[in-house]
Amino acid sequence: MSVLEDVLEEEYARSIRLLGLMEQEIGLLPKGSIRMRNIKGREYCYLNYRVGDKVKSDYVPAAEVDELRTKIERRRALAAAIREQKQSQKQIIRALGRVPNAD
Repeated sequence: MSVLEDVLEEEYARSIRLLGLMEQEIGLLPKGSIRMRNIKGREYCYLNYRVGDKVKSDYVPAAEVDELRTKIERRRALAAAIREQKQSQKQIIRALGRVPNAD
């Protein structure tokens, strides 16, 4: 094997490990988005998310909104990073002409 193939296989294995860690972390973070509702002149925060075909709304106390917003942003960033890692893996497979060993 050439040095380039070794480097690509090593990068593929690193990508597999990183992808597993990111998917594990994203599973712990909340799905959905925060929606503000104005009810009788007061604002209330709700977490909107899908369960199958239905959209669910859960009330979020004002003290927890900032923390929840941070977690949702982290989830979105991780989702983008996961898409990037999968694209990188496809490019490595294309460059090698085969699926490398992920050992």
